[in-house]
Amino acid sequence: MKMKRLLSLLLLLAIIMIACSKKTVATKEVATESAQAVQPETSKSTGEVADVNLIAAGKTIYETKCTRCHGMKPTDFYTPDRWDGILKTMVPKAKLTEGETEQVTAYVKANAKK
Repeated sequence: MKMKRLLSLLLLLAIIMIACSKKTVATKEVATESAQAVQPETSKSTGEVADVNLIAAGKTIYETKCTRCHGMKPTDFYTPDRWDGILKTMVPKAKLTEGETEQVTAYVKANAKK
């Protein structure tokens, strides 16, 4: 009986450690490989074709780091100007690097509301 309790406790501790461990996110270099098959996306806000690799990496970061504390918000719910304010507040909280910030910004603005 003690052995079952000990194993259960060890399993619970392992699950907690895994759940609380730092997650890694693909950066621009890693996302470049997966983005090669992606067609260029046209920015909804400016009509310009944005860097596909930058957008693909930004999407990955957005889906992993930005959903840690809250649900994923649809990118087309906000205008590019509103995204500027949101990102200014959220980037420090998410502890994004300068490169990750550039990638997420490209992704949300490419898909922002007109």
